[in-house]
Amino acid sequence: MSYGLVAGFNASPFSELRRTREIPLDIHSESWLASLIGLTLFGGSVISSLVMEAIGRRPAILASSVFMICGWILLSLASSFPVLLTAKICHGISFGLGTIGTILIAEYSSPRHRGSFITTSPTAILFGILIAHSLGMFYSWHGLSRILLFFSLPGLIAAIFSPESPSFLVTKGRYDECRKVFRWLRGTDENDELETMIKTHMVLKANKQRQRIKVLTLIKNKATCIVTAFKKREVRIPIIISMHLMAINQFCGSTVNDMYALDVHTALYGTNVYMFKVMTSLDVLRLTAALSAVYITKKLGRRSMLLIFVSLNIFVNLCLAGHIFARQRDLLPASHMVIGVILHHFQCFIMGTGSIPLIFVIAGEIFPLEYRGLCWMVSSIFSSTFMFVNIKSAPYLFSLFGVDGTLCFYALILAYSLVVTRIYLPETKDKTLQEVEDEIRGFALLSHEEAFELKSDKADGED
Repeated sequence: MSYGLVAGFNASPFSELRRTREIPLDIHSESWLASLIGLTLFGGSVISSLVMEAIGRRPAILASSVFMICGWILLSLASSFPVLLTAKICHGISFGLGTIGTILIAEYSSPRHRGSFITTSPTAILFGILIAHSLGMFYSWHGLSRILLFFSLPGLIAAIFSPESPSFLVTKGRYDECRKVFRWLRGTDENDELETMIKTHMVLKANKQRQRIKVLTLIKNKATCIVTAFKKREVRIPIIISMHLMAINQFCGSTVNDMYALDVHTALYGTNVYMFKVMTSLDVLRLTAALSAVYITKKLGRRSMLLIFVSLNIFVNLCLAGHIFARQRDLLPASHMVIGVILHHFQCFIMGTGSIPLIFVIAGEIFPLEYRGLCWMVSSIFSSTFMFVNIKSAPYLFSLFGVDGTLCFYALILAYSLVVTRIYLPETKDKTLQEVEDEIRGFALLSHEEAFELKSDKADGED
């Protein structure tokens, strides 16, 4: 929810500072202020991947909450551009550290409920955006930042009282503690998954120890190990999938709608008078859509959902571009604002139901346990890069091609990413994380015992 508060907060200072000039901003400083979160998210993601592998998932979430609160404190005191930038840096690092929340939920959850539980993350983000936009109608951006500070405190409290991930505990060989936490989280009905996870790690650990002895003179630095990891199918394929999923997430239109609400609303409706009212209405719809996604992910396969909702996202982006083009040339009837409102709300419903939550769900399911930290770091690098490029370039694309041309460009990116993802993505619904990993490796048709034997033989061959 804290991340949603940050995304929703941006509309308030940008619109207010353009009017009051309390802190002077031009197109360059405004684009840096909005896009800096993408760069700092990268730094936070790198730190997060190291922390999650070295000392656990939970400390990364705790640090994320602390940086989030520091960012709100700085915003509430800001009176100059450098202080605004520093606050955004804190929020960006918090974003990067907190990106492993999806992995943590996936590792906590039963396969039966994993999709629904992960979907609560984008739902909470949308709820945070709704809170920020709703309060933005009544408070200045300084007052709003002070109020939103208190909404971020529950995240810190939840992190303090949450257990460490069973998957992390098994990678450290703490098998008894892993069993205790796993059963506390899920009961005793899924012991097969628990024992399979432990047995798989024992096999991989034994092979890894043999490899250290035999290839110690060949592998002298971490970079070589990373190159070796990328040659493995179970690492390479998920990274290709996640790269294109992150492109869908960033270019579906949600980020630009939140960061540059003033430009989008002016292009769509010809005025920004009703901006906060329309934004609040859109937020309620997106929240409703995200709640419905919890149900839809339990009924539809991931591949089917991806095809349906991303295709609809492409279609509605093109419709919005056509509407803006026609409105600016007076080709629409006097009631054109109604058409714009309908299309805008349909776009938000599609993004909230499929394009955004589905990305979280799939990204939390496809990374292999042994290289989960590495894969998540690379995925977060793509996410932060796409976010920075998207937010930084949007004002310039608006000035060169207009909002309508920018939406057409986004539709092309979505179409390309959808095709690539459909080619590589296996169906993950109702499968354990170990089964998904085995399928990507190519062990999908084997029993657990046969898969173990094949893994051992494959590792021996590498030796």
